[in-house]
Amino acid sequence: MPKNTHHFDFLIEYVLALLEENGIELTDDQKKIYVPQILAQVEMRLGLELLPKLSDDQKTTFAKLANTEGTSAESWRKFWYQALPSFEEDIKNVLIDFSEKVKQILAV
Repeated sequence: MPKNTHHFDFLIEYVLALLEENGIELTDDQKKIYVPQILAQVEMRLGLELLPKLSDDQKTTFAKLANTEGTSAESWRKFWYQALPSFEEDIKNVLIDFSEKVKQILAV
């Protein structure tokens, strides 16, 4: 599997909005460091939520996309939206939960 493959790269706007909503202002250099780390956490949480919902055929397609170097963010977006009718709602639920955890961490 290629390194640094992000199956949810198209969610970067959500991560940036999450930071903004929490009043976190980062320089461009800080964004280069922290946004990929936050995106990786969101991806992990989405994967844990969504992979069990895929059919066997969809899991096969997922594996092919994951093992193809250079699979575009658009290809991943299309896959998820076609595979799961509840994708938008799933994203919202995972992001709400994640943002609540971020707020708890920042409040400490």
